[in-house]
Amino acid sequence: MRRGIAWLPALVALPLAAAAAAPIADPEHGAIAKGVYSNRYFGLAYPLPPGWDEGLAPPPPSLLGYYVLSTPQPEAAIGATLLVAAQDEFFAARPMADAMAMAEDLRESAARTKGLEAGPAPQRVTIAGHSFARVEIGGAVLSRVVLATDIRCHIVSFTFASPDRAVLEKLVESAQALSFPAEDGEPPPVCLKDYASADTILHKVEPVLSGTPFMRIPTRIIIGRDGKVKHVHVIRAFPGQAQAIETALAQWTFKPYLAGGQPAEVETGLVFEYKPGGK
Repeated sequence: MRRGIAWLPALVALPLAAAAAAPIADPEHGAIAKGVYSNRYFGLAYPLPPGWDEGLAPPPPSLLGYYVLSTPQPEAAIGATLLVAAQDEFFAARPMADAMAMAEDLRESAARTKGLEAGPAPQRVTIAGHSFARVEIGGAVLSRVVLATDIRCHIVSFTFASPDRAVLEKLVESAQALSFPAEDGEPPPVCLKDYASADTILHKVEPVLSGTPFMRIPTRIIIGRDGKVKHVHVIRAFPGQAQAIETALAQWTFKPYLAGGQPAEVETGLVFEYKPGGK
């Protein structure tokens, strides 16, 4: 290992949800076109409610793997908001077991927060064949309903909010139009915690990092059936750091992952950290 650089296995993974997605897409590669928010990575399509369209461009993902995927806005001032987001469970500050655990945590947090009202216990609902956790949070000014599901080791959430309960419920109904259309090609890779280890890495080249000392850089990789890295997604880093990590990981090789005795693609995570002087 090059002096001054450390890589650490990602912290937590969740079971892979059966959503078809392009294997080389990244979570933030979603877009709204013709009134539909589509995301190839998560394999979902969400027709926006009537009168809603694309809002502000989302910010970059955080160092903890939190993505603001889309913030649609209504054409008229109807007093409601809609947020589509995802939390990468490899890098979450407080990893949750699944979407239901996140919903329960939101409710417990609301119960402890002045001005908020915890709704009933989270419920499991099925939308387009996928299991979602639904949680309601009331407030003196604003009420929210969150629908969350597990896809590719991420918790994908739809947060609907409005001071008007009738408007809120109508907005939540729009989630029934969600779909998870299958795409031609291979299914998404198997998502595994800590697959990159001394037991599986056959060859590696350390990235030559610079920039902010001790900055932890979350990175996802897809390893092909032949053990070679076929896709690198540096979630948050300076351009030079991202380039160094991409160049290095392209040279790594792994023991192929076997599923049912057959080689399979695997998606896993790493955290790189620049430590000047080997500290």
